[in-house]
Amino acid sequence: MAVRRAAQAASTLALGGALTLGLAGTASAAPIADLSGMGCPTSYTNYYGNGGFVQTLTYTYTGGNGYRYGHYNVVFRNNFGDTNEGSRDYRCY
Repeated sequence: MAVRRAAQAASTLALGGALTLGLAGTASAAPIADLSGMGCPTSYTNYYGNGGFVQTLTYTYTGGNGYRYGHYNVVFRNNFGDTNEGSRDYRCY
C-alpha cells in the first residue's frame, strides 16, 4: 500500500510541475497557425495576445509521398523579446 501511495504522490507532483511550467511560459499554450494549404508563404504572423508567432520558411522539400512541404522556424515575439518555439513542417498545396 505504501508503494501505491508513493506512486500516486509522485504522479501528482509531476502533473503539478508540468502545469506550473506550462503556465509560466506565455507562448507555450498559444495556438500556432497551421499553414497547410496556404501554398508555403515565405513568412506568416499569427497574432496572439500581446505578441505573435512569426513563422519563416527556411526550405521546401518533396516528401516520400510526392507532396511538397515547407520547413518553418517559429518565433514568438512580444514586448519582452523573442522566444524560439522550434520548427514545424507544413504541406504546400
